[in-house]
Amino acid sequence: MKINKKSYDDVAKFFDFFARGDMRRWSPGQRTLFQNLKGRVLYIGIGTGQEIVNFPPGLDITAADLSFEMLKRSNERVENYPGKIHRCQMDAETTAFADNTFDTVVTVCVLCTVKNPIPCLQELKRVLKPSGELVMFEHVLSKNPVYAVILKLMSFITESLQGTYLDRNTVVNVEKAGFKIHSHKNVYLDIVKALRANY
Repeated sequence: MKINKKSYDDVAKFFDFFARGDMRRWSPGQRTLFQNLKGRVLYIGIGTGQEIVNFPPGLDITAADLSFEMLKRSNERVENYPGKIHRCQMDAETTAFADNTFDTVVTVCVLCTVKNPIPCLQELKRVLKPSGELVMFEHVLSKNPVYAVILKLMSFITESLQGTYLDRNTVVNVEKAGFKIHSHKNVYLDIVKALRANY
């Protein structure tokens, strides 16, 4: 299993309700992270499109998600965005795009849901132009030992229910995939991070 697609389809109708607290906390950090997006953008993990409001206007975005139900629920936000958004149902680990297609690749809470994070990052590197940038807003494993234990215990539950892993060392995985991180900021404790990388 890469991602439990059915579980995301099943929770799609409740997703906005459960995520609204996170969006209140995270929106300022997302707006700062996204303000310099440019060129042709690949947005991985659109879900119900909650983050669209935090994108600057006028972008040309290709937005992908594995869950068809999530994509359906992004309709209104996509239609209201003052730019272009084309959506597609796709697995982040095996996209259908050609090499060197995008100027920017954006991930939002994706690396905690894919089964194989390093191959996924390598796939994103493949479709990103050599001059491009990887922009990430991600859950990660805390360096605080107390938080780390809690996240690892929670991951036993979230992995079985929905294929979500709360104990990923995403910073290390990004580097193992061949990227160089040039901006790294904690958004919420050290559990949610804003990262920018290139290669």
